[in-house]
Amino acid sequence: MFTIDYCGYNTHNRDCDIIYRPNGSNSYLFLLILSPMIFYVDNDKIIAKPGACILYTPGVLQRYQAVKDFINSYIHFFSTDQEIKGYSFPLNKVFYPDNTHDINWYIKKIHEEHLIKPLHHQDMIHGLILQLMAAIDRSYSKSSHQIKADSSLLSSFQSLRLKMLSNCEEDWSIDRMCKMVNLEKSQFYSYYKIFFNTTPKAELLNARIDKAKFLLTNEALTINQIAHTAGFSDIYHFSRYFKKQSGYSPSQFRGLGPDLE
Repeated sequence: MFTIDYCGYNTHNRDCDIIYRPNGSNSYLFLLILSPMIFYVDNDKIIAKPGACILYTPGVLQRYQAVKDFINSYIHFFSTDQEIKGYSFPLNKVFYPDNTHDINWYIKKIHEEHLIKPLHHQDMIHGLILQLMAAIDRSYSKSSHQIKADSSLLSSFQSLRLKMLSNCEEDWSIDRMCKMVNLEKSQFYSYYKIFFNTTPKAELLNARIDKAKFLLTNEALTINQIAHTAGFSDIYHFSRYFKKQSGYSPSQFRGLGPDLE
């Protein structure tokens, strides 16, 4: 059952206010951004526009700051992981639904029930959060289908992906990839996930490991040379990733010879 820890509707903090919870909170936090906000997610700095949303899971770093005015609506709530798993919108990522007016209306009603606590308010809050989650998911799914229908954008991503995997030894920074498709970081990650059901980091790492496996069959190359040629600047990271994926260290894998499969 969904229950409220704390919530706010169209709240105003002081200008340029900062929220920093390094260990997150013990409840879920859903935010609807109503003024430009800077988020720090997975070591990336994301400037979110009004209408952006994010659902933080318990225990995850929460760090964001208003560009100037600080206005948002939010709910801290408790729920089981199973209840949240049924939805397709991303967790701990900034995303943009197309029904922010409806979303804010649900938060307003939840806020009223939480403050006034009329008869059966817990049941009403549970029902309203269910409707809120369904409305967000419906909007996100609709946006996802629209993205998939954009053949021009898909073509750009396919071209980028092919170039990245074909030249995996190069430095594929997020800034470089975003520039190639003319998107912001949060949008880029969302589109990549929708189009290919993975992340560019995961695909790039797999491509580099596969290249390293092939290079290991050439005994004229040292392990350091292979790591560098495959796109790894740090031999320690190379060895760690290689063993994690293959179950062998690079030296052990080379020693398997023809039996490596």
